[in-house]
Amino acid sequence: MRFGKRQILSALFTLAFVGAVVMAALWAESAGDMGKAGGTRTTGDTENAEDTGSTEDTADIPGPSGFMADGAGNGDMPGRAGVDFDRLQIQNEDIYAWITVPGTGIDYPVLQKSGTEDIYDNYYLDHKADLSEGFPGAIYTQPVNSRDFKDSVTVLYGHNMKNGGMFSSLHEFEDSKFFEENRQVIIYTPDDTLIYEIFAAADFSDVLIPYEYDFTEDSEIRRYLEDVESCKVNFRHETEVVSSDKILTLSTCYSGRDENRLLIQAVLAEES
Repeated sequence: MRFGKRQILSALFTLAFVGAVVMAALWAESAGDMGKAGGTRTTGDTENAEDTGSTEDTADIPGPSGFMADGAGNGDMPGRAGVDFDRLQIQNEDIYAWITVPGTGIDYPVLQKSGTEDIYDNYYLDHKADLSEGFPGAIYTQPVNSRDFKDSVTVLYGHNMKNGGMFSSLHEFEDSKFFEENRQVIIYTPDDTLIYEIFAAADFSDVLIPYEYDFTEDSEIRRYLEDVESCKVNFRHETEVVSSDKILTLSTCYSGRDENRLLIQAVLAEES
């Protein structure tokens, strides 16, 4: 059976089209869902989706947020003396703290963009700690929070990465047994070690928390705590939390659920 030139070209075109469709599908699957580390700020009729990013697998990411592990004592759980803040701040002056969550892989510098007038700035949503642009970004706070962790509520944001990096392992706290066995978040600063006790893992809305709640008002702090408890995944009722406490909120997204955030809530228990 002999094929004409037109039939051959038609067959080749069909094969190329099918191949392109298959490649596009594979690329879409590997790219993952769009992650949103923070929330949505609504003003009047204008809605700003503040934090869009990719949960794509980036297995070749070096060290914490782009820094090699020996910036914090050869990659071990550092302790304040093990974090070389002088060295880290030479590389990027926006590094002002270090977060470790025992029982998880979370062991990263904490950053906040300096020199910006936007108190809800999300620069480190898509910039690494070495200032290069791209994912996984970094663990960061917005300038609305002070850098001394003295605010009533301090919110840290991090991506939910498919490769398990950044804040993805916060999702382990959705398991009640893991939640019960792992209770601490540790923040190191150049001057202090802050130990927080985890009291909630909450399936929260995607609101931009520091915008939605005025944490200078006790009534707003109580409203926030009530909202957290009302949508809890896991909650430690024996831990008493009042509006005068210092609360740490760790926020990350869900895969495929842009309208929600997983919040790990912790209260300051010890400072040294």
